[in-house]
Amino acid sequence: MVRLLRSLILGAALCLGTGLACFAQGADSVLEKLLSGGADTEDFAPAFLSTISIDQVQGVIGQVRDLIGAPLIVEASDDGSFYVETMTHRASGTIKLDDQGRVLSLWFAAPEPIPQDMDTALSQLNGLSDQVSWLVMRDGQVLSSKDADTPMAVASAFKLGVLSVLAQDIKAGTRKWADVVTLEARHKSLPTGQLQTLPDGSPVTLHTAAALMISISDNTATDLLIDVLGRDRIAMALGLDSILTTREFFALKLNETAQAEYLLAAPEDRPALAAKAGQSLPQSSTVPPYVPGLEWTVPLSRLCALIMPLADLPVMQINPGLAEPHNWARVAYKGGSEPGVANFTTALLDDVGREVCVAVTFNGKDPINMLGAAAAYRGVLAVLR
Repeated sequence: MVRLLRSLILGAALCLGTGLACFAQGADSVLEKLLSGGADTEDFAPAFLSTISIDQVQGVIGQVRDLIGAPLIVEASDDGSFYVETMTHRASGTIKLDDQGRVLSLWFAAPEPIPQDMDTALSQLNGLSDQVSWLVMRDGQVLSSKDADTPMAVASAFKLGVLSVLAQDIKAGTRKWADVVTLEARHKSLPTGQLQTLPDGSPVTLHTAAALMISISDNTATDLLIDVLGRDRIAMALGLDSILTTREFFALKLNETAQAEYLLAAPEDRPALAAKAGQSLPQSSTVPPYVPGLEWTVPLSRLCALIMPLADLPVMQINPGLAEPHNWARVAYKGGSEPGVANFTTALLDDVGREVCVAVTFNGKDPINMLGAAAAYRGVLAVLR
């Protein structure tokens, strides 16, 4: 699964440099030029262009410009942060210039539509993929929903079901966060994650595995926890007959023969076929587009029901997703994505103590426009705060 980051980094080379400090003088005009369509080679330091071409830079900045429109306000601060406002959006990020006023590093957070009203904000979600569902709840009351009870592919958001079962065991006293389990070769999956780099036999606490699973969507940590907790209980939490491990998911997605056999099999025969495919781990992590029937399909109503009781757990608050933590008393997040699939699920506590859940799923035959999807989602959050 492709890790969904809290802020979208626009190309690896757009985050060059180790520091964020820059001179504000000149940054405003540089940003205004870039966002007005005037990005030229001389605007960027040679170190910046050593890992990314000017055509790629112009393409990335063009995506931002096409989404937010022409800048009306451009403000850069001494610490390198900047703020941009257009007729329809607010955008922020960081920029660093060299002593000649050329860009050394540039990073944009996902733009946020300027809030108008809930209906307008939600309308921005439509058209971003073939299927879109959403659910907005406050204190248990549905403010708006579309196909919220329809199972759709949610990618790594299924990991909420894994954490839910673990949290139940810890509450019951049958497990402790400090319990140590052993990482074995059969648990190792493809990235995202870090645990797959540890030696076989490494001891891992349940807390470490859960924190990595939620905060960076660690696939190996997920499969380790699935093995420890049991598939049947996790499937039940998610409302599924059975679940794939992430290792099995990759094995089936990257092996057309095994995939075809799995999809044609009766539901009761699929777990054995998935386990067989997962005996060997593919070398490539380039995941093909979404294949219906080969995913974790969960309705948004269940995702909100899962995340709300988990929201107070510290492991849920490491990565706030697309919400700005300073706008909320508490933020808990888990999302997921693969080509053709994206999900954002956030549990929030507002300043007057109201519990909020905002969940959106996109499914389609084509890759999701993640910049547009993230911006539209942030627009819904902006209306609620």
